[in-house]
Order: sequence, then structure tokens, then C-alpha cells
Amino acid sequence: MISQNAINYTFQQLLKVAFPGFDTSFFNIEVLESGYCIHFGQGEITMPRMNDAQWQDFLKGEMKPCFVNNVAETGQIPLFGPEDNPFDIIMPSFAFLSRYEEFFSDEPDAHGRFPYQNSLVQKYNLVEIPIVDEYAMILRRNLCACFPEMFTPSPRKPRVVPTHDIDLLYRFKSRFQALKSIFGRDMLINRDMAMVKQSWQEYRNWKSDNFEDPYIQAIMEFATREHAAGLEPVFFFKASYDGEDDATYDIRDVRLQRIWEHLDNKQGIVGLHGSYSSAEEEGLLREEKARLEELLARFGKKVTCFRQHYLRARFYIDEYFLHSLDLWQDAGITDDYTLGFAERCGFRCGTCHPYPLYDVRHDKVTDIIEHPLIVMDGTLFDYMKLSVDEAKDLALKLKQRCLDVEGDFVFLWHNHTTTREFERYYEEVYMSLIQM
Repeated sequence: MISQNAINYTFQQLLKVAFPGFDTSFFNIEVLESGYCIHFGQGEITMPRMNDAQWQDFLKGEMKPCFVNNVAETGQIPLFGPEDNPFDIIMPSFAFLSRYEEFFSDEPDAHGRFPYQNSLVQKYNLVEIPIVDEYAMILRRNLCACFPEMFTPSPRKPRVVPTHDIDLLYRFKSRFQALKSIFGRDMLINRDMAMVKQSWQEYRNWKSDNFEDPYIQAIMEFATREHAAGLEPVFFFKASYDGEDDATYDIRDVRLQRIWEHLDNKQGIVGLHGSYSSAEEEGLLREEKARLEELLARFGKKVTCFRQHYLRARFYIDEYFLHSLDLWQDAGITDDYTLGFAERCGFRCGTCHPYPLYDVRHDKVTDIIEHPLIVMDGTLFDYMKLSVDEAKDLALKLKQRCLDVEGDFVFLWHNHTTTREFERYYEEVYMSLIQM
């Protein structure tokens, strides 16, 4: 069973979603033999609680839920708990928020990641439902109905948060490489003469000024478009040096200073994109963060935002593996944007609200705020193999579900997936996502 600390943590998060900005310090949740008693001022309510056997059934994906309407009244969401009263919103919420299942899963994929196919959101078909936020809205509705003099809804303004992993800084590195890319890929593989013509013009622009590389210009365009839309994007840069593992550009490239100046002018946030090896090599993430901060010093910026390359978060408890929470805390990361599934778009953590991560090993809240990743471009067309229309429908559906529960729609679009075979996805899917 989960501890009193875990229960308090989960209940506080539900309250923050249900009543943003509300002083929740006077709430107290008491664990009873078969339920919870929530005390506040002169009032109290009780809720049922799973027993140990039911909790184990839930974690195995074997609990049969009942269903109620979701907050938007457009579908139904499952409720779990005792058979005679399946309304325990605390323990399921803790499982999703804390990533409890990942601490005990010893079946990672080829990149050391927790696979979607092993997840509770897959077993209960919840990947497209912000289930924790839906539970928070149920809590809001019940408290407001029972105690209208004490509780008044104060909706949070939802946000669209574009993020961009700069895995590749430039398309063209040399004349030979450029011609190979244009005639080898665009002509022989893609067999698209319009694409060849477009690439040839991009190459000519790059020859005149290497800042005109299409991948660099995509970064500039992201910042300009998103600033015009009233958004505050986050750009994650690798901090590798030439010759190091996973180095696709050198963080000391002089063109980056010009890019960062543009981002600074457009209110873009610069974060760290931890290299592939930094997910498992002690001290490397701390070193990469220091490198980036040194180069950003002229802008007076600290690096606090972070996303691990390949979404390589590892929470499994094992003496032979470094734990992501330890690496992130050691590096001084305060805001992580890693937790989404590479294989499926949706709600890995059951929420689209920023929230503090929980360390199951030590039964305590961490100082790291998680910003769950909901949609990634490569997931749409590489993993899920969706057409442009299918990708747009799914991404907009997930965006709307974030807005319905007053959360943040955090999505990822790479700077190298804006042209050529990705152009229609960029123009039709990305452009629709930045509109509020």
C-alpha cells in the first residue's frame, strides 16, 4: 500500500488542479480502514479506498472499472476501487503521477525506456485521457456542490507550449554532403523533383551564407511564429563538443549566439537537451548543463529546463543503473519535459498539468517539476505511421482535451521536420497546434 506521504502528495496535486491558486493548507486527509476522510474547516467528506489486493489487481491491469462522463461531456472515463463503491481517485492518481509502475519494471526497450505496451494507460486504454485531471474535476464538482459557501471554481487558463529539440543544427555541412543529400535522397529515394528543386535553392542560399541553412532558419521561424501567436516556446539544445558521442553539432558554434539572441528577443526559453549518454553516465549531464550556461551567460540566463534525448527517462530501481531522478537532481534540473511515450501520443502521466515528480524509492516529493509531453511529431509519422489528416485529427483531439481540463498542451516539433517530406505535416499539423 502507498504511504501517508504519497497520499498527501497525490491529494494536494488533485486540489491544485481542481482549485488553482486556492490555499489548500487547511486540508487534511486521514486514512481510515476502508477509505479516506478529508477534513477542511468545519466540513469533511469521505471517499472509498482500495485494499492491498485491489491495489495489486489495479497495478496488474486486472481491475474492472465503472464509467462516468468526462468533464467535457463528450465521452466516459473509468473509476477504480472497491467493487461496491469504485471511487478511489487517490491511489490510481498516485500510480500515474509518480510513475510507480516504472520504478518496478525491468523490461526496458532498446533505448532503456519504459515501453508504452507495458503501461497502465495501455492496459486500461487511457493514453488519450488525462485521467488524473478528470479526477480533479470530479473532486471540484463534488466539493462545490456539497459546500458552495466554501468552494468556488476558479478555472486555470490553459496553455499551448511548443517545444523544439535541436537534434540537428544544420542540414548542409559540406558541398559533397549537400549534393549527396539532394541527389541521393531527394531524387533517388524520395523521387520528387519539386523536392530536389527546393533543396537545391536551400543549398544555394547556404553557400551564400551558412546561417541560411534550412534547419537554422526553421528555429528562427518557430520563434517568430510562436511569439506572434502569444506563446512561450522552449528550445532544447545539445551541449556536446565535436568528436563526442552523439555530437551532431558543436555547442560552441558561433551561429548559436545569433540564434539565442533571436530567441531572447522573441521570449523563447533555452533549455538543455541531454545527450544520449548523459542518461546513464554519472556527471555528464551536470557537465553539459555547465557548458550551456557558460555560453548563455551574456543573456543572464540559467538553464533549468531539460529534456533527455530519445526521451530516455529511467526510473527502474536497480543497483547497476543510474536513476534519472538522481542525475537530474545532481545537475540542478528544476523543470523536465521528458515524460511522454515515443510510441504513442497522449498522457503518460495521466495529467497535462505541471506537477512535482515523486521519488518512490525514498517516499518523498522532489524539487523537479514535470511538464508532461503530449504530442511529438515523430510519434505521429514515424511510430504511429499516421497520414497528415490522421495526425492532425489526433493532435487536435489531444490538444482539446488539455484545454478541457485547463492544462498545458506541451508538444514537440523538431527543426529538421519542417520541409521536404515533412512539409505537409508542418503546414497542416504544426500550424494548427500553435493556434489558441
